[in-house]
Amino acid sequence: MLTMNLNLFCIAALCFLYNIEVNEGKKKWRICAGKYKQRRGPFGDNSMNQKSLYRYRDNNTNMANYLRDWKYIQWERVREVFLKVDRKDFVYDMPYQDIPKHLGYCSWISSPHTVAHILDLCYLNLHRGAKVLEIGSGSGYMATLMAHLVGPKGHVTGLEHMIDICIESIANISLNHIGLIENQTIDIIHKDGRNGHAEGGPYDCIIASCAYPEWPTHLEDQLANGGRLVVPVGREGELQNLTIMDKLLKGTKYWFVEEHCSFEPLMYADQQEKRFIANQHFATVSDQLSTTPLVLDQHWINSEALSDKSAYQRLKNSSDMQGSW
Repeated sequence: MLTMNLNLFCIAALCFLYNIEVNEGKKKWRICAGKYKQRRGPFGDNSMNQKSLYRYRDNNTNMANYLRDWKYIQWERVREVFLKVDRKDFVYDMPYQDIPKHLGYCSWISSPHTVAHILDLCYLNLHRGAKVLEIGSGSGYMATLMAHLVGPKGHVTGLEHMIDICIESIANISLNHIGLIENQTIDIIHKDGRNGHAEGGPYDCIIASCAYPEWPTHLEDQLANGGRLVVPVGREGELQNLTIMDKLLKGTKYWFVEEHCSFEPLMYADQQEKRFIANQHFATVSDQLSTTPLVLDQHWINSEALSDKSAYQRLKNSSDMQGSW
């Protein structure tokens, strides 16, 4: 009886320490190992309202402090590089909003909180002198942040397979961080990065900024002992997981899933360009139909009828279609 009571007491204590949620007004708090820990926002259960979010959108300093205050940044050095690298050099439309931005060719710059969270996860592997590989470097924003973390004795390699975005990213970096290129702290290479860049390895950290349909085992060989590999994994249209693999000093590998995520799927350059052109054409057609209805079998069709691309394709291929596209 005493043993049973002791077991029940232990279970109750564990529940108290780890699983009890306390509602305090509109806020939810989690009691974790004896400490109150506020759930992260701004888009979860404890989201900021639009008015309070607005003040974090006006400059780079406020954005960096916001990421720290909401626990996306845990390490002070990560906040310091966010202060040093102004996001407006890499995205021109509302750069301090905590949302992803389209770069063209179906490529995106991740939201600030996503970038901050990944850098925080990899912080110990982004030490001074570290060698880093980013697959899908896009605008060059994350690569520049990492280059400041690893310092002049480190090296960051960014792989980008869309030539226009590759050229633009180098121009972005050159605006205020030309020294990183001149000192060869950072290299942006026009290359399909799905197979990595073995000639620059082994790396202390490899980060994929696009979702692989399956875990890329071939990248493990390019990771140094003690290194970390961060990859979004999930097929297109399915749930993705931000998956992390640590390669321990003796070569032992350890995997864990950090959280669900949403990244653009891994694509070949020509496939990505065709999708971008199709998206542009669809957007143009939708805009036209919002003001000019289309007659099809004597029925009026407006942009609401074309809410998905499959409907658009069926209409486009229809032999009964009347009107011009």
